[in-house]
This record gives sequence, structure tokens and C-alpha cells, in this order.
Amino acid sequence: MRRHPLRNAMRRSVAAFALIAVAACATYDPGNPLQGRWTLTAPVMGTGFALGSYEFRRDSMEVLGVETGVDYAVAGDRVTVIPETFGPTLEVRMIDADTAELRDPLTGTPLTLRRLRDRGLFR
Repeated sequence: MRRHPLRNAMRRSVAAFALIAVAACATYDPGNPLQGRWTLTAPVMGTGFALGSYEFRRDSMEVLGVETGVDYAVAGDRVTVIPETFGPTLEVRMIDADTAELRDPLTGTPLTLRRLRDRGLFR
């Protein structure tokens, strides 16, 4: 029995879409407003000095290319990021959906997180 090439291609497409959907669900938590990619800036003479990028995922965060397992506690506009192993606990205050503030755990200096948006494929 010969299978139709278009039908096989459709089956592969559906299987690929299902796999992508499962992978996306594994990293997205609708109750955590901090999830996503952010840039961290520090105030320097009235302007912002970029300190690198952060990416917060369902159960980990990546800072300057280093991934660490974390747990989150969300209460109102506050998100506490708790490392599973070594590292400081971060207290983040959400200002709006694309802006958050945290204090440097060592100096107490206020730092700003700004959400990075994907530019899309055709922009």
C-alpha cells in the first residue's frame, strides 16, 4: 500500500507542532510575570548602564550565559527568585508588564529590568 506524500508531510507537520507546543508549555507559567528575557540596567549619572541580560524560565534563570535552577514566590507585584543551590535571593518588584525593579543584593542599589521583545522573523 502506497502512502500519499502530502498526507505524510501533514502528519510530520502536526507531530512537529505538537512537540513545539509541549516544549513551550514546559517553560511558560502564566502566574509568574517575570518569565521572559530582560535587560538589566543601573543608574549612572542620569542614564542607564546595561549590565547584561537575564532570562527567567519556569524553573531556571540564565544570567550572563550561566543557567541556575530557581524557585519563584509570587505575591502581588513582588516576585522572589530563590536559587536552588548557590546565589543570592532576588526580590523583584513589578512596575508594569515590561518594567521591574530589584535591588543589588550586595549594595542595595536599585536596578531596572526591562523586558526584551522578540523582533520576529520579518522585522
